Amino acid sequence: MRKIILLCASLCVMALLFSGTTVLAQTLWVSPIGSDANACSQTAPCLSFQRAINFGASQINCLGSGNYGSVVIGGSITIDCGAGNVGNIASSTAAAITINTTVATTIILRHLALNGLSTNSGIGISASSFFSGTLIVEDCMIHGYSNNYGILFSPTNGRGLLQVSNSQIFDNVHGIGAAPASGQIASVTLNNVELVANTGFGLFLSGQGVVAGTMRDSIVGENGNSGVVAQSSQVFFTVEESSIVDNLVNGIQTNSAGSAIKVAASTIGGNGTGVLASAGSIVSFGDNHISDNGSDGNFTSTKALK
Repeated sequence: MRKIILLCASLCVMALLFSGTTVLAQTLWVSPIGSDANACSQTAPCLSFQRAINFGASQINCLGSGNYGSVVIGGSITIDCGAGNVGNIASSTAAAITINTTVATTIILRHLALNGLSTNSGIGISASSFFSGTLIVEDCMIHGYSNNYGILFSPTNGRGLLQVSNSQIFDNVHGIGAAPASGQIASVTLNNVELVANTGFGLFLSGQGVVAGTMRDSIVGENGNSGVVAQSSQVFFTVEESSIVDNLVNGIQTNSAGSAIKVAASTIGGNGTGVLASAGSIVSFGDNHISDNGSDGNFTSTKALK
């Protein structure tokens, strides 16, 4: 009898563990022909991302291209509309995606198209949020936020990691902004990103904390102000194998004593001024192409390749 009781107890514990895992790994579905009265299953999908989040999704998949509405994210989640689909968020009165968390989170956004309809921001962290963790943006298009940023990444509670790849961010005020709070760190990695035709800056590294990272194989061009601007308290950023072209003011600019940008194997051309270190430093690795700017400007130093 004792063995039977122990076996039953073990089975109950296993069932509870399995149940907890199921909740934590719950995948829910949305469809342009779904309904928010549904349970967000694959056979009865919801209509909006927010409804799926409210149901407790840890991953949301799309059954087709459609407009799924603006969303507030309060915890770790993956939203992925999958190759061949586009999850549209056309937001005229709110940010497309607002992150409002109080614990470290991992947020992954894939195959989304965010259309600002001339207001708010594309992806932003709420002023009331205590954000730390990771934000990954892949295969996305963010445009039309003519009063704000395409992405505004502002860690307020420790170190935050922003990774953006294979994405186009255009026709906003600023393309991407990294603005950590005082004493916080924003680690930024950009790969194959287009920051073009924004009315302000393409990439703006500001705030009161530390910004560190790399941009590779990317284009920052045709922006109404400068391409890459660093003015946070401390910036350690490298531009590699990228094109900084046709920005009306400066290609690359540093505005704070603690800003250090290094540039390798990149093209800087067609800007008002190619490079301008108003404060801080812009260092070349000696293998860049800089020409056809109104003024090429000068790197603060050149570091030999090793």
